Amino acid sequence: MNPKLSFFVFLLLGSLYTTAQQNSPYSRYGLGETYPGQNIVTRGMAGITSTYANGQSVNFSNPSSYSELKIVTYDIGITLDSRTLKSINPVQKYNSTNLAPAYVALGMPISKKHNLGLAFGLRPLTRVGYSIQENRRISSAGKDSVMYIYEGDGGLYEGFVGIGKRWGGLRVGINTGYMFGNKNNNTRTIPIDSVNTYSTNSATNTSYGSAFLQGGIQYDINLSKTTNLRLGFSGNLTQNLSATQSITRETFTYNPSGTSIPIDTVYVSPEVRGTIKLPASYTAGISLNTSIVDRLGGKLDKSVIGIEYESTQWSNYRFFGQPDRFSNSWLLRVGGQLTPNPLSIKSYWSRATYRAGFYFGREALTTDNNKLPVYAVTFGAGLPVRKWRSYDNQYTIINTTFEVGSRGNKSNNITEGFFRFSLGLNLSDVWFFKRKYE
Repeated sequence: MNPKLSFFVFLLLGSLYTTAQQNSPYSRYGLGETYPGQNIVTRGMAGITSTYANGQSVNFSNPSSYSELKIVTYDIGITLDSRTLKSINPVQKYNSTNLAPAYVALGMPISKKHNLGLAFGLRPLTRVGYSIQENRRISSAGKDSVMYIYEGDGGLYEGFVGIGKRWGGLRVGINTGYMFGNKNNNTRTIPIDSVNTYSTNSATNTSYGSAFLQGGIQYDINLSKTTNLRLGFSGNLTQNLSATQSITRETFTYNPSGTSIPIDTVYVSPEVRGTIKLPASYTAGISLNTSIVDRLGGKLDKSVIGIEYESTQWSNYRFFGQPDRFSNSWLLRVGGQLTPNPLSIKSYWSRATYRAGFYFGREALTTDNNKLPVYAVTFGAGLPVRKWRSYDNQYTIINTTFEVGSRGNKSNNITEGFFRFSLGLNLSDVWFFKRKYE
């Protein structure tokens, strides 16, 4: 891939983050709904990231994996997200579909001799996107007399840069960078069958940002020349975002085209500065990895199977000093991948990589005083477009992941079924390659 074109695609996808939204009532709380934080490769294995390291993929969830990068690698992903919401009271059903960039990342070896790698990129951490309508009776007329519309958008994003280093079987790495975003909430009150009462809108807009630090570690225990047991850990401590919030109360009306027109501003608060406290989080896992030795003595991954536990202390979350409907969350993931024969010349499907897994656990949000369980199954494949060749150091792999799951159960008034299809591209290039002949 041409370097200039690659960089243009990188920036173009990055710019789309500010416009991509979703539609979920769960995103009304906190800084929004947590976005899948893994690359497309590991999503196919239920999201196992603590122990995953590969020279053809940027595993930004554990920066210690950067030490395995062999050549300049572009990792780009998009996700098609389909949801079905069902409520018990009132009995309703709602479907939504959204296509959005998943991440853009670039990784490269700084020194192959010293097993030192670097990566940077942009990815979403949370998404806010909801629109809820509620009708209420406020008189004895026997019919709905007020309509409330709750709307919100925004999210939290992360621009990161990280470095990873390997000493024998030990890998260590850190990510740092800047987290930024905003959250816009609107509550509209619209009288029904009333001509003498204005509609009102209450808007709260919050913007936030701060530097961050995340660490990771992996350790290989060799069981044979081609088999190892890998332990992995990644996480971050409690972090604070500097925030600014403004509040507006106004009356409005609608023009014939349906666009709202402000009438009078009743109240405007000055910008209030505060802090948003994000909780500590950690992920720990173990995996069994097998490889195959190529003709040049290098190793190519053949199979991976692993288990991982993730926990986040959401009970410590604070928004301008106030808690939210959160409790501590956890997830247990089990998954793996298999490449039948990475060196196969005759069979394309033997060189492809097949992935599958499942996860279950409890999300942070507490609804109706009940916990919010989540579970899903995943599967996917890595499809080589161009076979890796040692003499030109170029490859292209298309990674696909399908994820089917559910949030909530009979104890929750609202349950959500979801389906995600994710598409990723791993592209290599020959930047920083010293030419011997012109």
